[in-house]
Parts: sequence; C-alpha cells; structure tokens
Amino acid sequence: MPESGTPQGGSISPLLANIYLHYVFDLWADLWRKLKADGDMIIVRYADDFIVNFQHKPEAERFLEELTERFAIERRNKRGAGSPETFDFLGFTHS
Repeated sequence: MPESGTPQGGSISPLLANIYLHYVFDLWADLWRKLKADGDMIIVRYADDFIVNFQHKPEAERFLEELTERFAIERRNKRGAGSPETFDFLGFTHS
C-alpha cells in the first residue's frame, strides 16, 4: 500500500484527474480558444488524456508552445531547476 498519492488503477485517480484538469487545462484551453484561435479548435478529453484539433497549423503550434510553457517550464523555473534529467518509467528511459 503506497504511503502517498493515489494507487494506480484506483477508482479515485480518474475522478481526481478530472477535477484537476478541469481547472488547470479545460478552463485555460477554453480561454485560449476565445482569445487566440481564429479557426476551429476542438478539444476531446477523457480522464487524463486529451486531443486538441485545429483548423490552422500555426494555431496548433502556438497552442503546443504555450501549453508546454504553462505546465513544464514555468514550474521548473519557479523551483530553480535546469533542464530535466533522464528518468525511467515503465521500462523506458526518457530524456
């Protein structure tokens, strides 16, 4: 039994993911769409997975850039961390 976090495959994990992602992804993406998208933008999210479709490639690229900044670079900078190091997950080494 883990001492912290939620168990993988547990019924509480998808519920918490949906609550979290509603506030940090869904609302942000909806605002991004209203302020920055000129063409169609469709978001499909299921639990902690999502697909975002765009009518125009430059908007997709800008969204990806801003999404990356929002969720990765900002946190690392606040912690004073440099570039991410490699890590092992599910038998694969990521860098």
